[in-house]
Amino acid sequence: MFIYLFHMPVFVFISGYFSKNLDKSRNKAFRNFLVPYLIFNTLWNIVSIPVVGIENFSLLTPGWALWYLISMFYWRISLKDIIRIKYIFPISLVIGVLAGLSSEFDTFLSLSRSLFFFPFFLGGYYTTEKQLIQFRQRKIGLITIILTITFLAAIILAYSDILPIEFLYSNQSFAEFSLVFWLGILGRIFLYIIGFSFVYILVNVVKPTKTFFTNIGFNTFPVYILHTYVVAVVFAINYYIPWVFLQLLVCGVTSAFITYILSRNSVMKYFNKIISKFVGLFAR
Repeated sequence: MFIYLFHMPVFVFISGYFSKNLDKSRNKAFRNFLVPYLIFNTLWNIVSIPVVGIENFSLLTPGWALWYLISMFYWRISLKDIIRIKYIFPISLVIGVLAGLSSEFDTFLSLSRSLFFFPFFLGGYYTTEKQLIQFRQRKIGLITIILTITFLAAIILAYSDILPIEFLYSNQSFAEFSLVFWLGILGRIFLYIIGFSFVYILVNVVKPTKTFFTNIGFNTFPVYILHTYVVAVVFAINYYIPWVFLQLLVCGVTSAFITYILSRNSVMKYFNKIISKFVGLFAR
């Protein structure tokens, strides 16, 4: 619960921050996001057939973490035009909150998540390097307060029936969770506050110099895309482990191992080659 309160909002914010070259972002949206989505969502559906059945095969409903790819395709290909709309950032916040009122916005084509997470993408795009430096104030008191509130919120959500953990995915309408509309609205507003607060924490915690994690961060894409298939194996292994402590140990060790292996330059190299070959099938 704690991680899901902020990890994707911060991730999307970073994605927006590195989308400032509007023409480049638009021109490469097809190659970098739509094609990988078509490849790996097809693969995900195929490997999922033994579990969910062939009748649930769908190229238009992203499997697990693959929603990010099609959402990024929307955001980057439309960003150059969308930012021409006056007050687009506050408008996106209102739309992100109110989208939960309509059952038409769900996992299909990642419509719900695309609308909800878009303000974080815009926030990253509008944030300048100078502003990031200004944010780096290292106010330990403020950071402690944010962490404490988020941790307490995670505990309350985990051990109460206020909001289900699935609400944090932001991929369904409020009606899917039998929530009254005002609770759903307040919940999404709270998620926006926590998400942007953790951007502040990220800026103040991450060092602006090269570290052991620098190369991993540089090769994030194959880690994000490929880890879903490997993690499924970890889930299967943990299913047969009766001790929670050992399950957590397996999760911790395999997470570090999977991240390290998939972030290697050789993996990135072959990953790009595969994408390029598929792009060649659609464009010259």
